[in-house]
Amino acid sequence: MSDAIIDVHTHPLLPAYVRALTEESGSADGVTLSPWSAEQHIEVMDQHGIDVGILSQPALAEHLVGSEGQAIARQINEELAALVAQYPSRFGAFAVVPMDDMDAAIAEMTYALDVLKLDGLGVSTHRGGKYLGEPEYDPWFEEMNRRGVTLFVHPVAPDYFEIEKSRINVSVLEFMFDSTRMVTNLVLSGTKQRFDQINIISTHGGGTIPYLAHRISIAAQMSWAYRDSAKLSYDEILAALGSFYYDLTAATSAAALDAIRHLVPVERLLMGFDFPLMPKETIAPAIEAFSAYPGFNEDEKYKIMRGNAACLFPRLG
Repeated sequence: MSDAIIDVHTHPLLPAYVRALTEESGSADGVTLSPWSAEQHIEVMDQHGIDVGILSQPALAEHLVGSEGQAIARQINEELAALVAQYPSRFGAFAVVPMDDMDAAIAEMTYALDVLKLDGLGVSTHRGGKYLGEPEYDPWFEEMNRRGVTLFVHPVAPDYFEIEKSRINVSVLEFMFDSTRMVTNLVLSGTKQRFDQINIISTHGGGTIPYLAHRISIAAQMSWAYRDSAKLSYDEILAALGSFYYDLTAATSAAALDAIRHLVPVERLLMGFDFPLMPKETIAPAIEAFSAYPGFNEDEKYKIMRGNAACLFPRLG
């Protein structure tokens, strides 16, 4: 399976994760979570030519609070490590860390990477409306930068969003806007450039970043556009927006790929399918749309489907 896909965006529904997310409602962001097993997950991978899935449980920012949250993070990371140990050629994993306490975040990261040997970190775009790029995260970012960590960042509902009042599920639009806010904040604050040894993966094709990159770069030149701006030029902002890794989860249409390929180098594009939170029936159409896209040659398609991830995660390549 040396030419098969590496999927960087897939989620195991581990018991501790499901308990933390669903609480009393029985659903996560309005989506009912079905029973999950590693064997069923691998069966779906095999049906679609997916060699490796890198597992993540990032949507926990609001639940990992205090000592109880630290205990949940440790439990999830040990469960992820056990899955990787059981299926080392099929699964990688991004560790979760508490985002309310930078000392705790660094301590859990150290344990997850040095002891459990997980492949990177998987976190949320924000916690309590504090997006990545805010100064309070700097101590953690400094340590990630020193280590050259790969950081997978998944959107969550924005702080103001009331799920029960919206007819449109939060994942349809708000997740896209939330990734856009996170990427923009990291760039315009100068955080992405200061900590340039962190390999940051933004999901779902970067939300609306490919479409809005030009507007963001122009508007940021205005004094009113961004509080405490790092005062970057138009070209510097465009380059920084294109310096993230972007997975193509739900972003393999010709329109999406036309936008992203003019911003992001081919070497920074990755494949993802969001299974099982996106049903398995969505995987084949995504692969077919990507394979049929005329804007990438076969070598570039290989890089996106496997080669780029193999460079980021040599153990899995």
